[in-house]
Amino acid sequence: MKLATSMDGVWKRFLAMLSLPDLLVLGCLWASGFSLGYYTKSAYVYDNLWPHWYALVGGIVSLALALGWTLRKHKKQQYSYDHYYIIFYGLLCSLMGSCFMLTKQLGVSYYFSFVGLSVQYLAGFSYVSLRCDASGSRPSRIALANSLYAGGMSTGFLIFNEMEPQRCGLIALGINLLLLCLVCLNELLHHTGCINYKESRDLVFNLLNEERMTFLPRQAILAQFVGRTDYTLKDSRQWLVLLLGGSLVYLQKSCLLYSPTYMQLMWSSTVGYLQRTQLFIPFVLYAGGTSLAALLLMRYSPKLVYLLFGLIQMTLIVALLCIYSEEQSEHCFLFLALIYVTIGVLSSQGIHWLLECSPFLYTELALATGFIMQLVILESCKYESYATDIWIALLVNSVVTLVLTSLAISVVQWLQPHSTSLVDVRNRLLGIRRQPATPEQTQFWHTNQFLAHNKPAHQLQSVQLDKSRVFQQYPITGSDIITDNPKVDPKF
Repeated sequence: MKLATSMDGVWKRFLAMLSLPDLLVLGCLWASGFSLGYYTKSAYVYDNLWPHWYALVGGIVSLALALGWTLRKHKKQQYSYDHYYIIFYGLLCSLMGSCFMLTKQLGVSYYFSFVGLSVQYLAGFSYVSLRCDASGSRPSRIALANSLYAGGMSTGFLIFNEMEPQRCGLIALGINLLLLCLVCLNELLHHTGCINYKESRDLVFNLLNEERMTFLPRQAILAQFVGRTDYTLKDSRQWLVLLLGGSLVYLQKSCLLYSPTYMQLMWSSTVGYLQRTQLFIPFVLYAGGTSLAALLLMRYSPKLVYLLFGLIQMTLIVALLCIYSEEQSEHCFLFLALIYVTIGVLSSQGIHWLLECSPFLYTELALATGFIMQLVILESCKYESYATDIWIALLVNSVVTLVLTSLAISVVQWLQPHSTSLVDVRNRLLGIRRQPATPEQTQFWHTNQFLAHNKPAHQLQSVQLDKSRVFQQYPITGSDIITDNPKVDPKF
């Protein structure tokens, strides 16, 4: 019975995500990852792993967009749900990038593609977070969006071929044109009243947004709870949770995913294990891990999933170091495959952390900072290719990952709040805690009516047995002792 009820709840959450605006934003995130997959294949396979300016342009654009978005929210003091206007601009930039790819000008196309993918990334994940209800489904929905993003990246890595840029350009052109048409259709349906994508499924968040109370400063929020006996006010830890947790989780994910040492070892072990070259396998395994995370987070909490797969990843890395042999790299294949799957499972935690634990006014700014950190690590990891000793590079990268993973696990278990409504999470991080209601006691050691019949209240006293057991009794006096012989003196 409990299993049927749980499955019914999961099915209802899944059906809630099948509206056109939600499906369309998932498609745009897939296209964003598709463009990044193009660049990743070019950088890691065809272009000798030297840093480019393309990623820098994408980081600057995402930061400028986040700053402008933050100023707009501060001015209006409410969310206006401009996500699809921003996504439309991102799709236009991606369309221009695909046109330059058709003319074989890959350098110029990457500039426009990075602008487009960064804009879609920022607006897409922000919209996914706002469309979640208060039932605690936000981690699974963000993980689903991340799985689409990773799936697009693995597809772009698979399709891209430097010798056939026109064929790749035609594919990208068709994808971007289709998404542009769907965005226009979505706006038309919203204008005619068939759908309403400019609202959240979180009722409390919607009410605060309508009353322009979403971006109140902390003191104004605390003032609403002063004098209430059902709440207690503590110190705020919002910035501690955001900065410490967000940075550690993002570093833990990106350092291993974009490591050329691990990729080269995966490619060489694939040749030895499967007897053929499959360069896309690391990213396909990573995308499979993100899909597994979306399924697990429908049932289990992010803390449990992160703890379990973090420990699994650390164990696999230690096993890989023990079995590594430069002459027989095929022995490392299964361990590397499982490592990339665990990277995928852990990857959505960073995005979820930034979206749920950041102040409402700075959510997009925090997400853009995390995206820039990811791009910086993507470009910085390329310098591993200059290492002359592969074993030393593998050892250093593995030790750094082990340290980051152990720290990230500790921080997640310590600081990760329980996912509910955005407003409840914000209040908890600001130090506004609801006092637990005292449940009605029905156990005999609390009530103990059978020992207290016909006794006035002033004659009863409580005996504390342990933390949760209180025994009600009354003092024994001479008149209370029952004896068989009433003539016998109770003192004897």
